[in-house]
Amino acid sequence: MNLRFFLTRLSMVFLGGASLHAAYPEFNTTKPNGAQRGTEMKLTVTGNRLDDFESLIFFSPGFTQKSVEKVEKNKVELTLTIAPNVELGNHLMRIRTRSGVSHARQFFVGPFPNVEEKEPNSEFDTAQTIGFDQTVEGLITNEDVDYFKLTVKKGQRISLEADGLRLGYTVFDPYIAILDKDRFEKAFSDDTILHRQDGYCSFVAEYDGDYYVMVRESSYRGGGNNFYRLHVGNFRRPDVVYPAGGKLGSTTKVRFIDKEGVSEEEVKLPEVQDPGFMIFAKGAEAAPSGNPFRLVPFDNSLEVEPNNEQAKATVVTVGEPVALNGVIEAPGDIDYFKIALKKDQQVVVQAFAQSLGSPLDTVIGIYNAKGGRLGSNDDGGGRRRLDSKQTVKIPADGEYFVSIADHLERGGPNFVYRVEMVASQPELTFASPHYSVNDSHYRQFMAVPKGGRMALLVNFSRNNVGGDFTFDAANLPAGVKLLTEMAPKDQPGMPLMFEAAPDAPLGHATVPVTLKAVDPNVKITGTMRQEFDIVRQGNVVFYTEIQDKVPVAVVEEAPYSLEIVKPSVPLVNNGILNLKVISKRKEGFKAPIRVLMVWKPNGISTLGEQTIPEGQNECTFVLDANANTPAGTWKFTVMGEADAGNGRVYNASPFCEVTTAPAYVNAPAIPLTAVEQGQETVMVAKLETLQPFEGEAEASIVGVPETIPIESAKINKDTKEVSFKVKTHDKSPVGKQGNLFVRVDVPVAGGTTTHRIALGSILRIDAPRKVVAKPAAAVVAENKPKEAAKPAAPKPLSRLEQLRQEAAGGK
Repeated sequence: MNLRFFLTRLSMVFLGGASLHAAYPEFNTTKPNGAQRGTEMKLTVTGNRLDDFESLIFFSPGFTQKSVEKVEKNKVELTLTIAPNVELGNHLMRIRTRSGVSHARQFFVGPFPNVEEKEPNSEFDTAQTIGFDQTVEGLITNEDVDYFKLTVKKGQRISLEADGLRLGYTVFDPYIAILDKDRFEKAFSDDTILHRQDGYCSFVAEYDGDYYVMVRESSYRGGGNNFYRLHVGNFRRPDVVYPAGGKLGSTTKVRFIDKEGVSEEEVKLPEVQDPGFMIFAKGAEAAPSGNPFRLVPFDNSLEVEPNNEQAKATVVTVGEPVALNGVIEAPGDIDYFKIALKKDQQVVVQAFAQSLGSPLDTVIGIYNAKGGRLGSNDDGGGRRRLDSKQTVKIPADGEYFVSIADHLERGGPNFVYRVEMVASQPELTFASPHYSVNDSHYRQFMAVPKGGRMALLVNFSRNNVGGDFTFDAANLPAGVKLLTEMAPKDQPGMPLMFEAAPDAPLGHATVPVTLKAVDPNVKITGTMRQEFDIVRQGNVVFYTEIQDKVPVAVVEEAPYSLEIVKPSVPLVNNGILNLKVISKRKEGFKAPIRVLMVWKPNGISTLGEQTIPEGQNECTFVLDANANTPAGTWKFTVMGEADAGNGRVYNASPFCEVTTAPAYVNAPAIPLTAVEQGQETVMVAKLETLQPFEGEAEASIVGVPETIPIESAKINKDTKEVSFKVKTHDKSPVGKQGNLFVRVDVPVAGGTTTHRIALGSILRIDAPRKVVAKPAAAVVAENKPKEAAKPAAPKPLSRLEQLRQEAAGGK
């Protein structure tokens, strides 16, 4: 998968015949991908929307754009001068046009002149002839193999180092090898601990004559963006250095460890912090790239052998913070250090090994004097490396032991480690968050339009540093000023905003932004630590770059501007406030404008963005303050983002002050109120006046549907309770209406402040009760005199019975 830079896309659009507006450039490739320091070279950059090209922006000193020979929409040809003292290795650069600033790309500076790979060289017999101390710039297409021929003397070292993955185009996995005249591989490299997919290898020639160098993709894949730089020479390529870090400003003896052995040099370390610092061996045998080296404000402690058991632990004499340094020199080796620590210290114990080129998979243990374990960690350092990291709370004053071993009990002369133990180092840094998933470059620059502004949110990271700080930005481009003043002690972040005058000339600078303490007794200086992903595939990050400067550029005027309408009343605790944003458009510009809320202070929430629809000129953010929002005056700004044809144009509003203040009234939730559908009831809120106000305020219950009409009520500063008449009918929904609240609009100078009180009130509507039918009443006879019973009718007689009666009567 290709490396995704997700470049900011903006393009030129003609508006009303007046002017051309911002078209942010896209930066795709450079050719070549690097150059020899101390030289002048022709450079071709490709991309999109480059036809108003102005300049390259470099983050490192020593680069000069001497001339521009050709400018086209998708390509620019220029001449670049590289000073002799430019550091070897990769350097970030951006493209600046009259319209905007691109994402960053890498440019490599090496010790050797470039040689361009030339086809056909895909067969052993058609190998391209090259010499020592050269850097080959090439491309591996699908199933491609590049061969190069070297003529050497017996005993001469042949060294190779590839830059493929590190160029940042794609997750390229180069395979390099040294072959003899009979096509046998004498040395090869696929992946390395130090350079991940980029390999290096060396071989000492066994005869006078020709040897061959091969480059291919490890799986015989390739493509149109599988570029490489192959350094060929007789240099020594250290795997790692020992110690792998040192104290700022100190002079340190360093051992460079490679497969041939060890060389030692004395190195003077820089006075200032540099997260990307690399250390190089001196002399003609120096490698084309450096080894990462930690710069810290505290001392080293070096192991003293034998220290492979607790009783023989190396004693640390400098105390915390400290860096423990050593080598797991043989399989099964384990190193111990003894250090005095204080009760309740939260000590961060972080190992650096694989991140510095060592093959060691560290396992760190922390023990008390009796051997009881306080903590242990294998892999906790992140970044797809096997370095460990843990935080340990110290239970009591005393001596403690730190053990270092390899997870698989391996060892060797290059199994270097560095374990930093830090509990209380004061530090203040700040950085802008990533605004897009898998794209750390998006909007991480200041392309300030003439007469406009651009703003970024910066978040503060404080460690044992308190108090207010002020921003300082040195060496700004002409016509540009920094509008942000304070970094308050109680805010986690602030908007960093720059403004360009309407007549500011087009130009740029890489600006170091710092924080200075208001209290003169605080000597800490806050610095920017903006981390960019240089090589990534999806969620996997291979390489990052940390910068302490902001690229600030003046670009052409934007086709719109934004302004926040200053509220006439404060935002109160548990209240809401409408913040209106108005746009002013240039003639002919009708596109929708995405409006981004750059920042909001603690205790205030709102949506992160709104949209001003096509052809319209305003939108509204609803600010919501909680009960703990501190009183104060806060500077709000919004950033506009609009498509000015086929790309985005940015412009920020001026700062607008919003005041927060204590609430005037409060009330607990109204107890559950129940009513039968079709009936009426009253909801009663118990009021508390927090501060007096003049006149009458209007109170209403919010959160019920329109089918439940509830009358509003008037209150004043003396009102202790307020009643709301609730009417229901057959359309009022049966059930519980929860999360209701009372809105109170309190009159103040300039308008009314909106309060939300009685949060969490509940109204329940019950179904009408059914009418049960009554049983039928029993019939009661009237009390009248009884009539004489009538004689019963004679029973009919049969003929036989009649004859018997007649016979009896005859007697």
